[in-house]
Formats: sequence, structure tokens, C-alpha cells
Amino acid sequence: MLTCELCGLNNVAKKGMRHNASGSKQKFFCNSCGKWYVHDDGFKRMRTKPTHIVRALHEYGDGASLKKVREHLKQHDHVKITRWAIRKWVVKYSHLLKKTSRNSVLQRLRAVSTSMKNIPVSKITGNIG
Repeated sequence: MLTCELCGLNNVAKKGMRHNASGSKQKFFCNSCGKWYVHDDGFKRMRTKPTHIVRALHEYGDGASLKKVREHLKQHDHVKITRWAIRKWVVKYSHLLKKTSRNSVLQRLRAVSTSMKNIPVSKITGNIG
């Protein structure tokens, strides 16, 4: 028997599917509280398909740079993703990685963040002088 994720009672029915760009998911209706919900699979509010997110995390965890991960997704999956989006995924889902790889990934992200602060303003803005 299914239990409602909102009220916790066992009066839940499957009522159709929700379709969007990231795929189709089962919708549920609770007859007790009268609310609709979709089971949270860990990728709630993500516009990109979970398979692309997992592939990006795997590539980055294996040592590829953010730029190489972006190029890999563009070439093999025909998906345009920014490096910033990939970085946000790594931060958000780093707790799912193994402890050793999680520590190395977070250290790499910190190094990238601090190295961006040390770039002179003239290089960022393109001023010559």
C-alpha cells in the first residue's frame, strides 16, 4: 500500500503521468489530504535528464575538467550545458560520491574557485595596459 509523502496516510492512488523535458514520472493523489504529488527521486526541479547529470558527475569524478565534461556532453549526448551548471551539480550531489572521490572533487572545486580570484582584472575585462 502506498503512503502519502505529505500527510503520511495510506489513502493514495496513482493518477496519471507527468511529462516534461527530463522524462515522465508517475503522479499520485492522496484521497485523505486531497493533494497531488510526484515522488522525489533526488533530481527534483532539475531541467536536465538525470542520465546527463550522472554522466557529468562521473566524468568530473574521474578527473576531467569542467570544460572537458561540457564538451563530452555536447559531443556524445548533444546537450548544451554550461560549466557553471556542472559545477552546481557537483556541489549539490557530492554527498552521493564515494568518500575518497568526494574529498578530491571538493578540493578541485575549491582550487578552481580560489584561482579565479587571483586573475588580474585587466585579463578578465580585456583591458590592455
